[in-house]
Parts: sequence; structure tokens; C-alpha cells
Amino acid sequence: MPLADTFKEFSELLGERLGLGVCTTEDSIRYTFYTALLSSGRFRHTDVILEHPHPVISGAKIDTIIRGVHDRQPVAVEFKYDRANPGGKNQNKTHRAGAVVNDIFRLARIPNSLATVRYFVYVTDAEMAGYFRNPSNRLEDLFDVSGPARFALNPSVFSRFPKTFVTCIESLACDCQVRSVFAADLPVNHHVRAFEVLTV
Repeated sequence: MPLADTFKEFSELLGERLGLGVCTTEDSIRYTFYTALLSSGRFRHTDVILEHPHPVISGAKIDTIIRGVHDRQPVAVEFKYDRANPGGKNQNKTHRAGAVVNDIFRLARIPNSLATVRYFVYVTDAEMAGYFRNPSNRLEDLFDVSGPARFALNPSVFSRFPKTFVTCIESLACDCQVRSVFAADLPVNHHVRAFEVLTV
């Protein structure tokens, strides 16, 4: 797996950051990942392209493209960080779950000419982890998919989901699968999941 060492170091660095109580945003998550990526010594700063225009979705950008060099496959990475609202206000968890799946579909629509490997990195706190793990929301197999198991996503899987969820995904929904490549529990009730998005 091309980024196995990177995901492990990313988790350790992020755990240190969260454990120290350092203010953390989605940009912080991305830059922590870039630190892990470059510190391995296998990648150079010139291998990394940030905010690459999505070749299929007008106006959209891909968080990260890692250029293919020599025998290394090109990689696309999307990040999402969900956390409770700082002011304590309730968040629309159904909408946020739909946004997670929508990001996976965005990755699935990247053509092989740009990236043949696609990863979705999801960091969340206990609130959204609890939502995904609640059997009534029918997403626990996605959040906790493990080993060689794959979770299939396509429009029919979500046909009976709440309208709020379906509205988030309907424009990009397609046939794809995800498999877990990394999972860890972090300090302050945070969790990190890295999925490989496989086109079918």
C-alpha cells in the first residue's frame, strides 16, 4: 500500500496535536498529513500538488495530488474533518454524513489519467463517529469496514435514506467501493479513517 507509513505517522502527529489541545482545523489536518508525507523521505515537495482542478467536476478542486514518478502510481487524496460545533449548537449530522459520501464520489470520478490510487482521509470526533456507528443510520459498515472487506456505494444503496442525505450525493453518485487502509482512535475522542476508493 503506497502510503502505509505516511498514514501511521500522520496518525501519531495528529494524536500529539490533539492531545496538546492545539487548535485544529481541516487545514491543520491537511498540513499534518503533508508533514508525514514529506518526512518519510520517499516524497519530495515537488511531488505534491495542492488544490488541483478536478478534471470532471466543473469548479471543484482535489485537495492533493501526489505525482506519479518512475514506477510510483499517481495518488489523489481528499480530506474531511468533522467536529462538534464550538458553540455547542446541534449540527445536521445527516447532512454531514452525506457530505462524507459525496467526497468519496468526487474521488471516484477522478479519471485514471490523473490518479490511479484514490484515498479519502476522514477525521472526526465522537459526535459523528456515534452517528456512523448507529445501526439505524445504516452507515456503520462504511465507517468500520476493515481488512479486505469492501463497502459498495451506488445510488441504489442510498435510495431510502433521508432526503437531506440524498440531496448531498445525488449529483455525483456513481458505482464505487471503499476499503479501509488505516484506522485509529486518537486523543480527545477523535478517530481517523483512511479509505481507498475503488472504481468499478
